[in-house]
Amino acid sequence: MNSSDTGAGDLYEMMTYLILVIISMIVMVAWLKRKAKRKRRNDGG
Repeated sequence: MNSSDTGAGDLYEMMTYLILVIISMIVMVAWLKRKAKRKRRNDGG
């Protein structure tokens, strides 16, 4: 059993997942901001 190997694999998986979540959040925020900017006059809230 290679403890360090599994640890590195877990870290890699976690980092990949984290990056995906961050990218999704950034895209969503940017999209929402653009949408809000465009439909600000029509939308009352």
